[in-house]
This record gives sequence, structure tokens and C-alpha cells, in this order.
Amino acid sequence: MNKLVLFFLQKYLRSPRKEWLRVDSIFMVLGIIISVATLTISLAIFDGYTNAMKQIYFGVNSHLYIFNQQDAPLDTRLQNNLSQFLDKQKEVVSYGKVISNQVMLTSGGRVKAAFLRGINPEIDPQPTTFHKFISSGSSNLDIDNNIVIGYKIARELNISLQDTIKVISPLNSKVTAFGMLPTEKEFVVTGFYQSGMHEYDSKYAFCNIKVAADYFSMADAVSMYEVKLADEFIESADYLAYKWNHELDLDYQISSWIDFSGNLFSLLALEKWVIFIILCFLVLIASFNVISSVSATIIEKKRELGIMKAFGASNGLLRKILLGRTMIISFLAIMVGQFLGYLLSIVISNQNFFQLKGEVYFIDKIYVSFNPFSWFIILAVSLIIVFFTSLIPLKKIEKMQVTNILRGSGK
Repeated sequence: MNKLVLFFLQKYLRSPRKEWLRVDSIFMVLGIIISVATLTISLAIFDGYTNAMKQIYFGVNSHLYIFNQQDAPLDTRLQNNLSQFLDKQKEVVSYGKVISNQVMLTSGGRVKAAFLRGINPEIDPQPTTFHKFISSGSSNLDIDNNIVIGYKIARELNISLQDTIKVISPLNSKVTAFGMLPTEKEFVVTGFYQSGMHEYDSKYAFCNIKVAADYFSMADAVSMYEVKLADEFIESADYLAYKWNHELDLDYQISSWIDFSGNLFSLLALEKWVIFIILCFLVLIASFNVISSVSATIIEKKRELGIMKAFGASNGLLRKILLGRTMIISFLAIMVGQFLGYLLSIVISNQNFFQLKGEVYFIDKIYVSFNPFSWFIILAVSLIIVFFTSLIPLKKIEKMQVTNILRGSGK
């Protein structure tokens, strides 16, 4: 940058008259701070929502699910072949067998439909980390009649820890002289889990896979395998499902998390940037104050500008001085706006006055997350908008006539 430009910028910043605190500058700064803070809060909430959804989703679900291609349980032969195959895959962190079926939970005359998942608690690490969401009680499923249920199920059935709950399976009914009777079994509730996602907290229950096998009469078969991948392979789960399916000679049906919820996360990413573009218009509107502020500066300083032009200063040099002044103020205002948005986002995430409806938004709490890329994009886009809007009033410098300005009779 030209030394003369730097000289005048330093002179401006060190001005004893504090010219940068004029009313037009204050309105310009406030407009930028408010618009940037709004933009920062919006992206922080979107990033937080997406990250929370993924964390909860991968806490209760695995990255890959493997079923029998024939729409039947996996028998011993298929299990052995699959286990040998998964043991050789470098992408696999852990895998486990699962027995899952829809059941009815009943207690005290109340009934609730749910999914009972039988898992092996001895696997370490677990393909799913539901035990991390235990809000009260224990995730211990070693005892035959232990069961862990979502806290919303407990609320609906009015269940406390150590209460007995009856599980009824219409899909595993027994033929008797009196007709088809559903299978029943009593469990002791040893823990409640609270993932924050309505779908799981209100529908899922967990027990030991051995208990589930006995209850559903699946001694030598399982419903599916669930597979946890290393972090670097999560986004390519769809490709791995396709690849493994062919390597296993199409004996299995392999579904990835992308098949179940990929569209949801893609939609969230799309909505985030649509909201970003829309809210950028707030910065654009705030930049109208930049136009008025620069125009007011040119009018107020026209005599000084005229003198500088008389001494040989070019229009480009004068534009650089005024543009540099404006960009410095705007940069500081943008940074303050981002910091204010950061603070307000934390306040929003910690407040209890307003909560989301889990049945609508999947999660029942507002989460925020601060992505360095989003932070940089807000800063860059805001500076670009301010830069181009600042150029509009600077065109007046070219129309200034030195002789008229020095005589005090013209522009």
C-alpha cells in the first residue's frame, strides 16, 4: 500500500477529534454489527443442529446395517461368513449382532408401541454408544431381565427405575386352544436414556441379545449386523456398502446411514446456505449506511480533498484513503458483530425458556456450533459487500473541480 495512504489512515485513526465517532459512522457501525451478529447466530444454530443430529444419530445408530438378502434372519452360515469378512476390513472399528422386533410395552394398564433391540453388551467398543445417553440408572444389560428404555416411554407409561414392565410381542404369538396368544415377558427397568432425539427417546428399548433370542425364538439367527466405521470412512459408507455387497456375492443386503438419513443431512446443508444467502441481504441493507457515511465524509472533507488534488494527488489515491478508512471501520464492526453473535448464540443454547418440539424438529434442545469455515465466509462476504458499496459514493471524487472547491463555490 502507498506510504502516503498509510500516513493519512494513521492520521485518521489517531485523530484527537475522533472523527470516526460521528453520527453517520456510528449508524454504519451499528448496522454492520447487528446484521453480522444475526448472520453469525443463524449459521451457529444451523451448524449446531446438524452436528447434534449427527452425534445423536450415530450414537443410537450404526454406520452400516447388514441384513439377509432373502428378507429373513441371518442364519449361522451367513453369520460366520460375515464375521470372517468384517474381521478383515480395515474400515471397521467394531460390529455386533442385533435382534430387533416391534413390541408393545405395558405397565399399569398403559400401552406403548416400541422397538425392542437385543444387543451384545460385551462388545467393546460398541457399534452404537447408546449407553452414553443414559440419563438415570444403569446401562447394564448383563442380567436376563434388565431393560433400558427411552425416558419419554417412561413418562408415557409412568415408570420409575426398578419398576417391572411387561413386553408383548404380537409377531411371536403362540398357538393355543384359545387361539393365537402373544408372547409376554416381564423386565425390570434399570435405566433411562435421553438422546435428545424424539424418535429414539419415545420408541426404543434395549435388552441383552441372549434374552431377545430366547424371547423371539431366534436361538441360531439374528435380525442384522450393525457396523461402526472409522471416522475417515463415515462419509463413504454408501460406497463401502456397494463394494462389500459385491464382494459378498450379493448374499446380503447392506444399507448405510446415507440410505436412511442422507437426504436429511443434505437438506440441512442446503437450507443452511439458503438462509446464509437470504441473511446476507441484511448486510447489504446495512451497507446503505456505508454509502451515506462515505458521501458525508466527501462533502465534509471536500476542501481538504481539493487541496490534496491541487498538490497533485490523483483520484485513485484519494479513493484509496477514503476506502481504507471505511474498510478499517467495517472490519472492526464485522469482528465485533461476530463476537456478539458468538455470545448471543451461547446464551440461546443455554436458555430454558424456549425449547424445540422433538416430534417436529427431531431434537428438543437448541444447539450451537462454531465452524471456522462459516466464520471466515461471514467475514469475507461482509467485507466484499462493504467494499463494493463503498465504491459507489467514491465516484464523486472524479467529478470534483479543484478550482471551484478552493473558491468555495462548487463541488
